[in-house]
Amino acid sequence: MSAASTPPRRPRPVAACLVLALAAAELGSFPLARPSLLGLQGISGAGAVLLAAALLACAAHLWVRPANATTSGAAALVLGLLSYPLANLGGFLIGMFLALLGGSLALAWRKDEGGSEAAPVSVDEAVDAAW
Repeated sequence: MSAASTPPRRPRPVAACLVLALAAAELGSFPLARPSLLGLQGISGAGAVLLAAALLACAAHLWVRPANATTSGAAALVLGLLSYPLANLGGFLIGMFLALLGGSLALAWRKDEGGSEAAPVSVDEAVDAAW
């Protein structure tokens, strides 16, 4: 099989996906340690499980559609901030910080466009192109 017939590599934000999955595991581990007591934990336990599922969905969305990294990253940041009041201080602050870190990594990630850097564009050229 020659190199020309292999499909091009599609880089993915692996670090952001991994950190978001770790945040989901940390947020969901405490309430799901004893599922029989989930009803007694109330809104905090249910909120933690729902936030963990949403963070896991963000990680999966980020893995499947890396071009939409800004959407997944912004959603993960919002979920991380919501975990503080809804899920036992954000999973004892660890889950919240992991969600914020994963969302920040997803927002900062940019797809490699063939390894070549584009020439900088002046402000005048950018304004002319916009009109």
